[in-house]
This record gives sequence, C-alpha cells and structure tokens, in this order.
Amino acid sequence: MSTTIHLIRHGQAAFGAADYDQLSDLGREQSRLLGAALAPLAGEGDLAICGGMRRHRETAEECLAAMLGPSPAGASGVGARAPACDQRWNEFDHVQILARHRPEYADHARLSADLRAQPDPHRAFQTLFAAAMQRWAGGEFDADYDEPWPAFRARCSAALQAIAAQAGDARNVWVFTSGGPIAAIAQSLLDAPDAQALRLSWTLVNASHTQVHAARGGLRLSTFNGHAHLYPRAGLITYR
Repeated sequence: MSTTIHLIRHGQAAFGAADYDQLSDLGREQSRLLGAALAPLAGEGDLAICGGMRRHRETAEECLAAMLGPSPAGASGVGARAPACDQRWNEFDHVQILARHRPEYADHARLSADLRAQPDPHRAFQTLFAAAMQRWAGGEFDADYDEPWPAFRARCSAALQAIAAQAGDARNVWVFTSGGPIAAIAQSLLDAPDAQALRLSWTLVNASHTQVHAARGGLRLSTFNGHAHLYPRAGLITYR
C-alpha cells in the first residue's frame, strides 16, 4: 500500500508585523479553501503533522476544520484532528539569514522602517531576501549560521524519511510546513542542483499543495505547488 504525503505551505503570514509568525485574515481564508478542496481525499486513519511554528498550527486548524467539518465528540479521523508537532518541519531562520547579510537588520524596527520608505516594500524585501538567501546557500559562509544550508536540507530530508517509515497503513499524511522545507524536498527528489531549491521556493504560493508518494519503490514527487483552489477570485494568490 502506498501513502501520499501532502506537503502544505502555510497560509499568508503577517508580513511587516512585529510578529510575522501568525496568519493574516487572508491566510486563514486560503487555508479554509484548501481544506474544502482536499476534503474528497481525506480518509479514516489519515495522519496530520505540523511544524512548531504558529503559522503552521493555525493553517492546520483552519484547513482540517474545512476538510473534515465540525468535530464530534470522540472523533478519530486525521489523527483525532490534533496534528503531531515535529520541529524538523520548521522554516529556516530568516531573521538570522537577513542579519548575517545586513547586520543592521537584526533590528526589526530598522528593517520595517527602511522597507516602508521604499516605493514598493514587497519588491524591496524580495530583492534583499534573495541576496541574503544566496549568501546562506552559497557554501562560502556556512560557519556564520547556526543552521547552514546543508544542515537545513538534511533536516528536511530526515523529516520526510521519518514520515515514510512511520506512516504504516495511513493512506494520507497531511504535513503543514513552510516553503523552505517543501522546496528543499522537491529539489532533493528531483536530484536538482542546490540553487534550484531557491528558485523553487520563490514560486511557492501560500496554502499551496505538494504531493509526494511513498511506496516500495521509494519516494516520488507527484505534484508541486498546486493552488487551483485559490483561482475563484483575485487577490487570493500570495507568496509571503
């Protein structure tokens, strides 16, 4: 029996807020729309796992509620609707990555103020973040980081292998995580160069859906970055 591992990127987080690690109202809506779209796939005995971040947990709560409907007393579907927490599904430390590239941006207030002064804060942040990520993943400065790129990639691969080993008879495993782990796993399964992981991460939509099949032949990437559930109206497709 094969198991489908569903890698779900969190809904839109609170970009620009003092605490980025929470869903915006739009992020909650995205998560509910995903859950409704995935409802036909859900089955008894499915497992659910989320990273240790607040945005992972909130995405799981909204998505599973929409997927399964109201939870009756004694419900047993999808891990009794309470996802197990596995810190290996956490995102990389973007705060440290930015600060190692531009030390003055260890001060969040300074970063926010500088971005607000730009004509397009989102584009300015993307340019800054892309440069910081290239430094992190380039290999030349690994000693500057608590978790350099090779260690991050190994952590994500270990998390996926653990699910494949522990899934048992579960038809589906629902994993609520971030773009970094999803991109690293896709890059690894495709045997693509490391730089491709960064390019893949830029394309991942909030509340998108990536599938990995686990069977006797090993792990296989089936779909990547599915987000047709967000097509119904403008403004639902976001990347941060």
